[in-house]
Amino acid sequence: MSSRPLLSHLRRMVHVGPYGGELPVALRAAASVAVPMLVLWATGHLEWSLYATFGAFTSLFGRTVPIRPRLVSQVQAGGVLVASVLVGTLLAVLGSAVPGTGWLVVPVAALWATGVAILSHRLRWHPPGPLFPVFALGACSSVPARPEQLAVALAVAVAAALFALVLTACFARFEPGGPGTTAPATVPKATPLPATTPAPAPGPEWTLSHYLVRYAAGVAVAGAIATAIGHPYWAMVAAVVPMSAPDASGRLLRAAQRLAGTLVGVLLAWALLAAAPPPLVVIAVAALLQAGAELYVGRNYALAMLFITPLALSMTHLAHPVPVSGLVSDRALDTVVGVAVAVVITLLTHERRQDAEG
Repeated sequence: MSSRPLLSHLRRMVHVGPYGGELPVALRAAASVAVPMLVLWATGHLEWSLYATFGAFTSLFGRTVPIRPRLVSQVQAGGVLVASVLVGTLLAVLGSAVPGTGWLVVPVAALWATGVAILSHRLRWHPPGPLFPVFALGACSSVPARPEQLAVALAVAVAAALFALVLTACFARFEPGGPGTTAPATVPKATPLPATTPAPAPGPEWTLSHYLVRYAAGVAVAGAIATAIGHPYWAMVAAVVPMSAPDASGRLLRAAQRLAGTLVGVLLAWALLAAAPPPLVVIAVAALLQAGAELYVGRNYALAMLFITPLALSMTHLAHPVPVSGLVSDRALDTVVGVAVAVVITLLTHERRQDAEG
């Protein structure tokens, strides 16, 4: 068997795309995470940090597209993120009140992933897919909560999302063609996406059955397997990530990058959290990690995971401290489960889709 296909896949996996002006996006994303965290730290409410983090992720949508469609995309995605936080917190309240109902997060997340995926691809969000909403729902459902926490979760997530929108508008003033500049106020058709970032799939190709198989089944199977391990939402997120790629090759590449980057990233997270830094240091590091993730997520996803993994784990640990060794080992194992499910579904559905297209 020729080694050329294998070498080609390896080259794609390690290839780092050229810098495409991501620095303003990185700075905006870092500020959108850091400022709400600092406010919570100063007021003594770091246990609310997950709600703020997912609201802040509003700033990640639209990236470098012109300011008007970017704000529209962020308003849409921000609303879904806030709703995801609310649904996740509601599941957490139910789990605290009625022991043994924790498994409900799996079917709810499967349905949520499917609905958000359809919305995301129809509205052509960038980044596409239900990754962040599923992450928000799952993570918030994992933190014990009382009924009064629902109002807190809603208020904090909304405030963080609104702050992200304000930052986007402010940063836009310094962009070419933004408010206050002399550049023509024309809107290009679309910003080309980096080669390593999956483009939204064409609408007609993505039927309801496609969404149900790729997202609902993937999330449900991965979550069901991982429920016995500890953090099923990490497995569900890992299963979702590859599915936004437009073809089987892209999905397999993204799955491999997710796995490789996460396995190295958990070691970095362990080194950070095992040192037990004070919360202020964790917040500062998280801001830097968020910036690093945005600098590389469109250029090489595996490299971006070296920033994303310790960022996610540090934010989770900040809101709900648990033993570090268990936290990082669960993340690694759940990612293996989720990626394996995504690969199996991709392989099982690839030939059928090829036949249908032929």
